[in-house]
Amino acid sequence: MSYSVTSILQAALRGLNVRQTWVADNIANADTPGYKARRVRFEDQLRRAIREASDDTSLLSRARAVVETDSTRSGTMDGNSVDLDQELLAMTDTTMRYNAVAQALSERIALYRSVITDGRG
Repeated sequence: MSYSVTSILQAALRGLNVRQTWVADNIANADTPGYKARRVRFEDQLRRAIREASDDTSLLSRARAVVETDSTRSGTMDGNSVDLDQELLAMTDTTMRYNAVAQALSERIALYRSVITDGRG
């Protein structure tokens, strides 16, 4: 059994939502001494859940976003590791991805609605 495209799109939206929240948190803490920037990963778990699709339909719902401290960046003198330029780029990228996935999901729902109503509205 494979997952429906709708389920996959919903899982992607959940992951992107978590990422957007943490990027916003990083931006808000750009001037907080000692703050360590966080990164959100979910694509690998989502890919694995799709690849391992079986009768276990809960596998996709367990593909969760992982929030990690970004250890690739050196901090400033006050220990803050937020790079505002990188965060703004990440916010733009995440927003564009979220909008694209939301649009795909919206179009899919509209298609279902059209099928259910036999194209009458």
